[in-house]
Amino acid sequence: MIKLINPTTITKNHFLKSTITTTTTTKTTNIFSLNFNNKRNYSCCSSDNHNHNHNHNNQNNTNNENKINDKVRVRYAPSPTGYLHLGGLRTALFNYLFAKKNNGTFILRIEDTDRTRFVEGSAKNLAGCLEWAGIPYDEGPSRPGECGPYVQSERLPIYKEYAQRLIKSGHAYHCFCSSERLSMSRINLKNQHAMSLYDRHCLKLSEEEIQRKLESGESHTIRLKIPQGITKFTDHVKGTVQFNNQLIDDQVLMKSDGYPTYHLASVVDDHLMGISHIIRGEEWLNSTPKHIILYEAFGWKPPQMVHVPLLLNSDKSKLSKRQGDVSVDSYMSKGYLPEALVNFVAFLGWSPSSSSTTTTTTTDSTSTTSSSKEIFTLPELIESFSLDGINKSGSVVNMDRLDWLNVNHIRLQLDDPLKQNEILLKIKNQLLDYFNNNNIALKEINSEYLLKSINCVKDRVHLIEDFNGLLKPFFIDQIDYTTDEAIKMKQKVWKGQDSIRNIELVIKRLQDLQEFTMANIYKQLQLTCSQDIYKDQQLTEKELTTKTNQLMSNLRYLLLASPVGGGIPLAIEIFGKDKTIKTLLNGLNLNKN
Repeated sequence: MIKLINPTTITKNHFLKSTITTTTTTKTTNIFSLNFNNKRNYSCCSSDNHNHNHNHNNQNNTNNENKINDKVRVRYAPSPTGYLHLGGLRTALFNYLFAKKNNGTFILRIEDTDRTRFVEGSAKNLAGCLEWAGIPYDEGPSRPGECGPYVQSERLPIYKEYAQRLIKSGHAYHCFCSSERLSMSRINLKNQHAMSLYDRHCLKLSEEEIQRKLESGESHTIRLKIPQGITKFTDHVKGTVQFNNQLIDDQVLMKSDGYPTYHLASVVDDHLMGISHIIRGEEWLNSTPKHIILYEAFGWKPPQMVHVPLLLNSDKSKLSKRQGDVSVDSYMSKGYLPEALVNFVAFLGWSPSSSSTTTTTTTDSTSTTSSSKEIFTLPELIESFSLDGINKSGSVVNMDRLDWLNVNHIRLQLDDPLKQNEILLKIKNQLLDYFNNNNIALKEINSEYLLKSINCVKDRVHLIEDFNGLLKPFFIDQIDYTTDEAIKMKQKVWKGQDSIRNIELVIKRLQDLQEFTMANIYKQLQLTCSQDIYKDQQLTEKELTTKTNQLMSNLRYLLLASPVGGGIPLAIEIFGKDKTIKTLLNGLNLNKN
């Protein structure tokens, strides 16, 4: 537990530490260390006691609460200030998974009360990204339920009402201080090496002075009056958390423009919308004592708090929206599958419990997999998710892992009869765009031929767009040997007349081959080496493998003009005898010199 220091003994450079006592371990972790040497003057407070009225008179909201207070209800509440980033997607995903696991409700609430940072179209983009990721909300701006509106700028009268309640109950007060006075106060406190806490100047005003200022239309805010003592709450991840209230500023609840701050609006909305669990980033942990004080002032029971760990760069610094490509839109535009990105984000700060198992159902069978499983579909994530699996420490964002997951999800969908048509259509449409954009003539794409071609090269892709270049040779009549890649490859593998002679020997054997299968093709390539090209040598098995690989490098150059691609015997089988021989003959003609 926290060791409290008598305010009268606090001096300059005295450090007061607030600690977290984790409920799952005996270890205590220091998380805050703040220099504090100015003492809040509580003598101006009319009352420091919390005499709450638990029976507020909003009958409609009370009825709503009674209907929903026995169910899991969670919310993702972003501010529309830009694109959805990885951290936001993770917060939304954890809320979604928890709701679906517990047959609950996932709510999207747009917190747009900071008008200075508002970005037009951002809210629509946020909702679109959730749809793309496969985690749509149940209630929200476009899917209203009983607790709307779900955009805070449309709920201003509600916040004004509850702010007035706090004033009447003595838990908040009007503040008429100008920005100039507040700025000077902060400078003075800084010069004194003191914390920048509001000095409660306006709490000294009489009722008559306040009324006169209000009637004259003087600009003002409404501040929360922080009580004495400590504020304690239990966080599902962090354990028991305590804050000394002397370190908490009298937070502005209503701004001079008539809009609420995040603190008032989120607490009021979470209560009226029946939110049971608040799952959000660790960066909001410092704000939580203010919210707990507000819940106590209103006489409401707070939701269960769940603060998930920070996302980190490789150097362990906090992942910033401004560092690299961290917006969901950037991953969408690069061609990552939504299933892969969701799988990736789910494991940033969470892992299945060691005792959990996942049941996977296919068209043929049902299997159970242990928690060592890494490739998860969304239904499997829902089945495995629990708050107990959220880590306490930050999670490093490793983009190589996202690439690996994307490759595996591409293969998973290609092998899944229920998903195969969907991903084939994605690849086909992208291939058509690629050919059109590069003015390449393309005949109609046969789906069966496309699937065979994809299976030949799928082990070489990281993104859907990688299929474009790899599949190109399967769908064109004329191979381009003038690209930089082709020229470099020719310099490395092509041996002039020797290569031409060797390919002519391969063509002769392929022309005579009846069963044009990958195994038979490879056998003919081996025979070309052992009985034709090197017939005067007794090749060992290892030497034969080496010579066959060298021959296939020549074939790869003529058929694909690229060192990257699928296996040559399989590619030749998919090309078919006629296309293979035609391409080889044309390649020999263009590479005589």
